[in-house]
Amino acid sequence: MHIEKNVCDNILYTLLGLGKKSKDNIEAWLDLKEMKIRPSFWTQYRSSGREYLPPTDFTMSSKEKGIFYEVLQNTKFPHGYASNISRWIRKRKISGLNTHDCYVIMQELLPLALRRSTYKRVKSVLIELCTFFRVLCSKVLRLEELKLLEEKIQKTLSTMEKLLPPGFFTIMVHLVTHLETEAKLVGPVHYRWMYPIERYEDYH
Repeated sequence: MHIEKNVCDNILYTLLGLGKKSKDNIEAWLDLKEMKIRPSFWTQYRSSGREYLPPTDFTMSSKEKGIFYEVLQNTKFPHGYASNISRWIRKRKISGLNTHDCYVIMQELLPLALRRSTYKRVKSVLIELCTFFRVLCSKVLRLEELKLLEEKIQKTLSTMEKLLPPGFFTIMVHLVTHLETEAKLVGPVHYRWMYPIERYEDYH
């Protein structure tokens, strides 16, 4: 539950470039330059001598960000399925998402919002990650499916490491590789998550 929220936050803040919360900022790029790794993520200099972050494969244009936010703001769900996510979006900034909001975004909205945004390879690998969470949260899990998930998530994260900055890969992103093993040991996720309890507390 909280792993999915942290991964969702990392993706949103990095793709949308939301200030200090983004894992793609000038401080992170300067660290890479100092360590002399990942030259494609080094800062560059303008003619004025000022440092800046050049566009990368996952950088979204202003138009793409507009489409992305439009999907999040205008999607309608059946009553009781999800909260009104549009209330957390103000002036092209998103904040205040709870764990269930991130669950809905990762499994329902992000694959749609990415269809016309960002580089194709980045889009494909992020949709694979969303599919992983969706299958993992199914009400019925089969051992064959979990074995395939275990193999696929390792390839997915490996591809992401080639495309996204190292700062993106926090401990929570690493823990994704252990979720299918946890499901094998203790069963489907929906028997263990806290969404019903959190919803009950919201009403009382």
